[in-house]
Formats: sequence, C-alpha cells, structure tokens
Amino acid sequence: MCGSPAGIRTPVAGSKARRKSLYSPNEGFIGLISEEAMKMPQQTFPAIGHVFHSSGKQDYYRRLLQVQNPNQYYVITEEDINRLFLEFEAKGVTHSHKRSVEYIITMFLKEATKENHGRYIFTMKDLKEYLTLIRQSYSPSFYRKNITYLKKLFRIAGIDLAESLKAPTELNVDLTIVTVDDIKSLIQLVDSLHISNRFEDWKRDQFITAMLLMAVSGMRVSELERIPLKEIDIENRRIRLNTHQTKTRQARVVFFTSEVQELLEDYIRTHRPNVNLPLATIAQLQRPFRKKSPLRNQKLRPKHMRKFFAQEWDRRNGNATIKKMLMGHSIRYDINALHYSHHTVDELQDAYDKVFCDLRFLG
Repeated sequence: MCGSPAGIRTPVAGSKARRKSLYSPNEGFIGLISEEAMKMPQQTFPAIGHVFHSSGKQDYYRRLLQVQNPNQYYVITEEDINRLFLEFEAKGVTHSHKRSVEYIITMFLKEATKENHGRYIFTMKDLKEYLTLIRQSYSPSFYRKNITYLKKLFRIAGIDLAESLKAPTELNVDLTIVTVDDIKSLIQLVDSLHISNRFEDWKRDQFITAMLLMAVSGMRVSELERIPLKEIDIENRRIRLNTHQTKTRQARVVFFTSEVQELLEDYIRTHRPNVNLPLATIAQLQRPFRKKSPLRNQKLRPKHMRKFFAQEWDRRNGNATIKKMLMGHSIRYDINALHYSHHTVDELQDAYDKVFCDLRFLG
C-alpha cells in the first residue's frame, strides 16, 4: 500500500414572447385563472392523474383566447410553468439542473410562442419549426433535453402533443481515449503557458491540482464544484460526498493519491485560498480552454478526467464493482453489487491503493 499522501449559440434574433424569470410567477394572472377555474363545473377538468394534467384544460383555455381560429392553438400559462418547477423542486434537483431547464423552457417560449393576455400560445407548425431549428443548430444531447422537458410541460398543460414527441435514440458517445501521457502533455502545455506569463501562479496551481484530483478520484466536474476545501480530508486522502453533492443523489466516498495529496497541501499553504469555497468552479476550469488557443486546440477537457479514471482503472485490471461504487454509477441492476458486495471505507481505500498506488503525473 502507498504511504500517506461551450457557450450555447443563440438560435435566432427577435423574440416573440418574453418573460423575466421562470422563478417569478405572475401572481395576478394565476389568481385570475384559479378564480375562473373555481367558477367552472367539476366536469370541465376530468380526473385524469393530477387535475392540472387533464385534457380539458386546453379546451377551456382556447375559449378564453381573443384570436381568430383559437382551436389551432395550444396554450401554456404561468401556472403550468410554475407547476413544472414545483415537480423539479420536489425531486430535489440541483440549482444548475433547474437553471438548465429554465434556459430550455425560456428559449421555447421566446422562439416558438407568442403572448396573448398572459398566456403563451403556439400552433403545431410553430412547434415543428422550433424543433427543426434545435435539431439543426445544436447537439443531439441538447435536442433530447428539449424533448424531455417540453413533454413534461405539455403534460402539465394538458397538451396532447406530449405523447407525439420522441427523443432520438442515437447517442453522441464521446469515444476519446485518455492516457497518463495525454494528461502529462496537458500539464506540460499549461506549464509552457505559465512560463510565458499566460497563466498566473495561483491559477496554474489551482488548475493542475483540480484536474489531477478529478483524474485520480473519478469525481464529476459538478461534484468538485460542490465540495468546500475544508471538507476534503487531506490527511487520510478521502472525500465524503453527501447526497446534495452528487449527481445521482447517492452519498459515496472517493480517494486520491499521495501525489495529489501533496499538491493540495502545497496549494493551500502557498496561496491561502478560502477553505469555505471549492478548489475550483466549473467556470474556472472551463475558461482556460476558451481563452487560450493552445488549450482550445487539444482534445482534453475537464470532463475527460473522470473518463481517464474509468479507463485507467480498467487498464490496471481494477475490480469493476468497486469502480462503480467509486464513480457513483448506478448499481440498481447489478445484483452482486446491490445485495452482496458491501465494503467498509477502509476496504475500499485498500482496493483503490492497490490499483492507483503508483499513479503519478509529475516529476
């Protein structure tokens, strides 16, 4: 055993429907709709699931529209949008996840709908044109997210188009292979930028320490951002991730090598960072790849550090079940891991050290 140790493009100009924030409901309008709904007979909203998921809502909303041929329109209200976010709040999703949903819903309202007395209305043609635009202008994963969140919103609004929306099945799999030499080359590139005064001392140290911590621990970039420095157990080379810090909402423990332990100690001793803040944020890690062309033109990005962990673990013949536990992968369908393969933290760290004990990138 070892010793101790991109931005998203704006699709089109000229918005049709604008809103300040999806977190700021129009209380007056919601009250008006609620009051009108109270006056209507019970059969107006058939009891199918939640009352606000019922198909009768659209017929009612269309009768309130002051447009020609109202039956061609689908209607979304502020209350529908707020109920969508209520569902996400109840699930306890992260703030960044909620902001992602807000961005997608806002883009849809802006580009595909027009406002009519506090309601957002669109036709099937509007929806088709919008989805075509998204498919042609953005990545497959962003298109799938649009389909997923619009379906949720449509179901809440009682729009029958929800069942007609199908996300593409093809996966845009990142086939990048990451080796120790690849990461060493990245570090050398950062060092060359540092020597030419294009990387400040503390930024260079922060960047390399954070990248290597993810590479040897298997943490996601989003997880690193949620961990204050004071919660990193440098002495024992451990980080305990609670349910609010992981993507899967499952607590786990990760480990790091003695080399990264030394980097963390040196970084804290030299630069005196605020230990109540994370080692690095997503923005701090991504910015150099946008601002510095030598970094922008090579293949590695922060997300590839976790990919390296998985690939290097396999190259060193590490136990597959333990890898799942360390990376926070779902073990729902792994009967062995779910029911039989249980380990103490010390046992996990022993297994980790047997695999990564001699892993080094510097010197």
